[in-house]
Amino acid sequence: MKLITLVMFFLVFPLSADAGVLIKVDPEFPIQGEPISITLIGANSTTTISSATIGKQKLNFFVYDNKIMALHGIDLGAKVGTSTITIKLKNGESLTKELVVNKRPTVEAHIDIPQKLGGNTPQAAKKLVTNLIDEQAIVTKITSVVRPKAFWKEKFVLPVKNPVVTDTYGYSRNTVGYQIAHKGLDFRAKVGDEVYSINRGVVRDVKVYPTFGRTIIVDHGFGLYSMYLHLSKARVVVGQLVLPGQLIGLAGDSGYTTGPHLHLTIRVGGVSIDPQAFYKLFGVNI
Repeated sequence: MKLITLVMFFLVFPLSADAGVLIKVDPEFPIQGEPISITLIGANSTTTISSATIGKQKLNFFVYDNKIMALHGIDLGAKVGTSTITIKLKNGESLTKELVVNKRPTVEAHIDIPQKLGGNTPQAAKKLVTNLIDEQAIVTKITSVVRPKAFWKEKFVLPVKNPVVTDTYGYSRNTVGYQIAHKGLDFRAKVGDEVYSINRGVVRDVKVYPTFGRTIIVDHGFGLYSMYLHLSKARVVVGQLVLPGQLIGLAGDSGYTTGPHLHLTIRVGGVSIDPQAFYKLFGVNI
């Protein structure tokens, strides 16, 4: 499958006068922390999208698998309720659809602070949370940049061979009096296991963070980013173009971990979303 790069917000697709363009949302009833795809059904080629928003946030449309679509990330802490998708066409037509965000079930689990980060003490917990807030701010700034270009062209692939999920997205970790949301998907991996890019993209960050550990951030275009945490080694540099399935690093246990594994985060427009739900949108089941 190939993706055609288009200019953001001024896209041209054929549309007959009686086509009756409709907005389709998948999944239809999303929960907090899920990504959604927004597809224009019935649009062809001579229609120009002059603006597209969900609430007050802009949408970026592109063509993938012969479909005109956009991606949107619903934050894990998003307000439950209704927002409106509004798409205005240059021919004067305005399309709207209500989106209802539902509550994610609450799941909690205890997790220790490893001795390398100070163990289960109030001081270590405070430092951990402070570092985490700082790191989240840095990566949110990096991943909030929306480049009007698609670097990815092929199907999405998994970041490790023989993938086994050891920890899911979205639950709350009880850590010495603090609640820390797990905003990623953990895969079983030994120190030194190969880690691969999930698709074509440009490396935007290679850095060792106190809690994220050695981290690689890949920009796939249109606000879509993948992040690979707790690595032992990086095999890429900032600015490098990587291909789907390309070796980019080795798994490890750097940063806030209780053992070696790969933590995969996927962000859309700076918002961390459920990687399993993201893969599902593109027909990949984990």
